[in-house]
Amino acid sequence: MQEGDLPHDRQPETRPARRPLPAPRLVEAVAQEAAAKRLVYDAAMHAATLGERLVVEVALGALSRQEALMLRAAEKADAQVGPEDPGESLALTPTGRLRILRANDPVEEGLLPIGRIEWGTDRPAFLDEECDEALRQDADELGAVASWLRSRPSGQAERMVADLQMTLSHVGPMRVYIGPHCYTNLGRASNLVGKSLAADSDRCRLNRLTDVPVAHWPVQDACFVVLMTVLIGSGTPSRTEEMSGTQLMPGRLESFIRDRIAAYDGLVPPETNGLPLVERLFALSSQAKGCRPEKLRRWPWIFRKVQSMTINKQEHFFSAPVTAADLPRGFMEKLMQLLPGTDVAGTSDWKSAWSAHAVRAYEDACDAAFTTHLEQVVYDLVEAGTEATASHVGMSRGPRDVAELSRQIAAGSTVPGHWKTSDYYCCVVPGREFCRWFDGNGVPEELTQVVRAIAARMRWNGWHFMPHASGASADPSFADRDWFYAPTMPDMTEWTSYHHQGHVANGVRHAIRVPLPLTLAGASRPGIHDFRLMRTDGDPYTLEDLRAAVAIGQVLRGLYQSYASQIEAGGHALVINDFDNGCYQRRFTPAASV
Repeated sequence: MQEGDLPHDRQPETRPARRPLPAPRLVEAVAQEAAAKRLVYDAAMHAATLGERLVVEVALGALSRQEALMLRAAEKADAQVGPEDPGESLALTPTGRLRILRANDPVEEGLLPIGRIEWGTDRPAFLDEECDEALRQDADELGAVASWLRSRPSGQAERMVADLQMTLSHVGPMRVYIGPHCYTNLGRASNLVGKSLAADSDRCRLNRLTDVPVAHWPVQDACFVVLMTVLIGSGTPSRTEEMSGTQLMPGRLESFIRDRIAAYDGLVPPETNGLPLVERLFALSSQAKGCRPEKLRRWPWIFRKVQSMTINKQEHFFSAPVTAADLPRGFMEKLMQLLPGTDVAGTSDWKSAWSAHAVRAYEDACDAAFTTHLEQVVYDLVEAGTEATASHVGMSRGPRDVAELSRQIAAGSTVPGHWKTSDYYCCVVPGREFCRWFDGNGVPEELTQVVRAIAARMRWNGWHFMPHASGASADPSFADRDWFYAPTMPDMTEWTSYHHQGHVANGVRHAIRVPLPLTLAGASRPGIHDFRLMRTDGDPYTLEDLRAAVAIGQVLRGLYQSYASQIEAGGHALVINDFDNGCYQRRFTPAASV
């Protein structure tokens, strides 16, 4: 199936998937599958893509120069996979990176062997010389980067480390390689600060540099500090994830940044090309960062594709604006019921559309299951979006008391950043087919548990983003507070149930997230609300699905903004009381449906 072929109104025919293999066992299984291949090239591609779960570009991006040479040579020679034996061979690291080893290469701990490379009579005569030259080129590049850092004025390297520690503590997980060396803040293999390692952990490679003269830093550590600083400087903190799963080497980094400049319709100044390596990287990084805001101003619909197996997240732009024409038919039918008389297909200003119909947020809901009209409308929209996109579950979260949030932000208070998770709500709607699976398998009571677990996780997301979303994250009171930069770009994720803890627990295989900013106290506050969709198995989401989700998110954002603007203008305010555990218990327990 090609992107765009999935009809929006098709109902899901799948059921909640069995819990997938955890990442370590998946790597073991892929290594065994690769070992059964006849040709080295086929085995290598199966292993590198983790059984075709990764796009080839990202998978091969993890190879070093030497490994890429050996793979091309093996493909050309039709080399075959032989039994495990010392010598030239294929293996997978515990983190899922393909290794193509020469006879004398050091073997790191935990490698999962795939098989020996049997060249027959066609092993290239100059392969060793070419591989040695590749290693020399890598060493020269890394040496140049490390030498540059050592030549910096006193304190600059230490400031770069401190800035990296700050950023890595508040962004999502990432994993990059510098040659055979892995740098990650993901899971048990973590050697950088993040969710898995505390800021002062002695397992963090950056902490090990403290009180060590820069001249004595390992070359690969010095290069990580410089190259990751360049990468982050080319855009936003989330740049940390855009080369995840691949080699963070000077040449690859330069190509990446040049691609970003081109994507932002920018031009590389001619004088940049004549600069020494590191100065050129920083100049290109600055150019990319400068081009990005203008591109987004002129063409705002940016999104990210997430290759969850390696946490690789890359920016893309839609080829045409997302409009009401992208709304699925079933969702539009519901919207016409909620906004009678509105030209739904021709509307672009959803805030005005909701305001014109006076949402009457504080009035009692028609459905006794809800407290107010606003809560019922939110549920109806999420439900319609879930069904119309063939999703198993849809959801939308936000703060319970927008009026109080507005007052606190206007006063410059840090209080919202210290709210509890119970100060947030998440409207979770399971799709009809999803609900029927629980009934058909005789476990209807488990549906309530799943819905409540998802809602709890999403409330935690609201808590996680609020320090940054409210504009208060720089306050000293957040120094030890766990928070993330609030998301700004829609994203579409595949195979997300292999790393993300919450997704593993709830079987979220494919997902869409549409962050929804809210204008409060005169400024846009990112990630205050969102709209999300998930599938536990079946087809991954397509670009058509993502466009539909973004269009639905625009409708929800208009609703939330209309309500917030009415409050700030002195209108009636309310606290969202629905969408708590009691609400879901009443709605989804078997007794509730009788």
